[in-house]
Amino acid sequence: MPERSLRNEASSPERSLRNEASGPESPEQLPPGGAMEVLATWLDEAADQPLGSTMTLATAGPAGPRARTVVVTGIDSAAVRFHSSAPTGKTVDLAADPRASAVFHWPGLGRQAVLTGLLAELPRAVSAEAYPTRPRQLQLVAWVYEDLLPRLSGPDYAIEPGAVEAHFAAHTAGAQEVPPSWTTLALTPTQIDFWRAGTADTPPARTRFVGSERGWRSFPVLP
Repeated sequence: MPERSLRNEASSPERSLRNEASGPESPEQLPPGGAMEVLATWLDEAADQPLGSTMTLATAGPAGPRARTVVVTGIDSAAVRFHSSAPTGKTVDLAADPRASAVFHWPGLGRQAVLTGLLAELPRAVSAEAYPTRPRQLQLVAWVYEDLLPRLSGPDYAIEPGAVEAHFAAHTAGAQEVPPSWTTLALTPTQIDFWRAGTADTPPARTRFVGSERGWRSFPVLP
């Protein structure tokens, strides 16, 4: 499965959501290609949903468990990709423990996908290729991180009021090159649960895909 690029929806307007229990076939009935092909299909079908490519990423590191939302920008047969700066909580936790979990939630479609697997930092060349494709706002935010990360200290990582806005404005006329701290992370799942809502007359359903060297196997589990 070739890598698919996903559009950034960080600035999509809010829309009313509808809970639809009906929808496409269950994951085990979709065309073969493993769990990542199913996930790519679900991401395609969520493209018009508010923040459809946003996922909640959970890690555990020296400070304990942490979760945050990230915008997934690509998916291939092995992993989903997103971007960050380093060192931040994601890369610090990755260095301590590469295990991670993530959740896509599409309320308007009555769907969730829960991923469990390993997180890795990709080579610098991958980030350099991806950077020009990012929205200008996110490029400037990456340079804000580049400026302010060296200043962070103490358990709260506090910065002075207005610092983000000031550094953001300072880079609006430039910042075409890739910030040294900007990086690409990939989550390679070994298990994916696909959950679909039910109706007043039907229960929700959850299908689990478990990966191994021989490929993926799938089976229903309690919702």
